[in-house]
Amino acid sequence: MFFFFDYNKLDVFGDVLSGLEDWCIAFNNFAVTLFLYLKYIFAFVLICVGIFTIFDLREMHARSIIRSWTTNSSQNKDEIKDWEQIHPYKKIRLVLGSFYITMGLGIIFNFAVYFLIFCLDWLPDRFIFDFINFSGRIDPNNINRIEDVEKAKYPHEKTIYYCVAIASFGAILDVVLSIAYILNKSEVNHRKTTCQLIGGIILGMLVGWTTCLPLFL
Repeated sequence: MFFFFDYNKLDVFGDVLSGLEDWCIAFNNFAVTLFLYLKYIFAFVLICVGIFTIFDLREMHARSIIRSWTTNSSQNKDEIKDWEQIHPYKKIRLVLGSFYITMGLGIIFNFAVYFLIFCLDWLPDRFIFDFINFSGRIDPNNINRIEDVEKAKYPHEKTIYYCVAIASFGAILDVVLSIAYILNKSEVNHRKTTCQLIGGIILGMLVGWTTCLPLFL
């Protein structure tokens, strides 16, 4: 019965590649929608962090005023004085909170995205593509197609770019939240937060700080 089996019709490798390309097309459509969600989620996170930073500062200041009204003891005055010494950078918190709110609104209306691209584009990054082509044997045109989604010819090239862009967004989010936490929680041991900040910087250098930003436009 093997004589009736047509081996020319059995192209397993071609079927796998065709199925992989179809999967890449579906993933690319998902990634486009994903970054639309991430844009507004990121903006909402920035605005919330900014609001919490400002309100936390106002709450601490209000508590110090209430204590000064309720008692005039020297001990309470010393506590208020200590609070002023412990938080010498309260103006920095106010500026940081205002900056986060402005950036959140700017991402929604796109002007902050252009600002970040302009500021971060000069930083040396995207070293992951140098690691991919460490031998120098890959055609530079192929590398350029996975570095820029607009130059991609095949679905799998866009998929590689979108995966790198997701990692780029994660790096930016790690850095932003780590800085906010360090400035807002000065009395906490920041060993874990500092490690997260360093990890976000390393990841950003590998995958690029601006890789995900054009997808927000």
